[in-house]
Amino acid sequence: MNKAFSRLLSFVYPNRCGFCGAIIQHDKLVCFRCADRVNKEIERSRTQFPLYLSVGEVNFSGCSAAGSYDGAIRDGVLRLKYHYGDNAAKYLIPELRDNLLRSGIVSQCDMITFVPMTRTRKNKYGYNQAEIIAKLLSRELGIPVVKNLIKKKHTRKAQHEQSLEQRKILASKVYKAGRNKKDITGKTILLCDDIITSGSTLSECAKVLKDRGVEKVYCAVLAQLAE
Repeated sequence: MNKAFSRLLSFVYPNRCGFCGAIIQHDKLVCFRCADRVNKEIERSRTQFPLYLSVGEVNFSGCSAAGSYDGAIRDGVLRLKYHYGDNAAKYLIPELRDNLLRSGIVSQCDMITFVPMTRTRKNKYGYNQAEIIAKLLSRELGIPVVKNLIKKKHTRKAQHEQSLEQRKILASKVYKAGRNKKDITGKTILLCDDIITSGSTLSECAKVLKDRGVEKVYCAVLAQLAE
């Protein structure tokens, strides 16, 4: 790509920081200010919770996160969720990859899948942020992504607006087996999402997979809500 075309491309489609949205160079993922903030938050997160953890009574065996859901990392997750700001995911994925490798579970995983969204929501935004995370991790870890193992039924209720108990009830009603009938009996699956708060969504999706014969489910998220 020559410099003139690169400048034109940057003018028409400006590259933006994955965390604050500021315009940055086309070959960057984050502005200098946010890079400093995010790196400090990642370091702080490493002391707040283990790299590999279980969250209460859930149907998955553990969950790894790149950092805590606050500050600049929270801004990046929200930008990914609502503005296709995938630069944040690209910036955080190496930390998540390293955490997964340190946890020792990567060698066990046969495939990667992700928390689905409803057709209505995907049509609205044009993408599923959990799928983006799954694909980025697949490239880093060399584990294939398998789609449509789980589906989400339409609901008028937003998960983040519910109490802890209501989240569990809602999740149990909306996640079902997907149309992909691939035999996953006895497999170990890495399940991806953008954030873990109560664990209800990931737990219910893991249950769907286990009901289809999966032996173990591990989870990977960009951010974990710190207690």
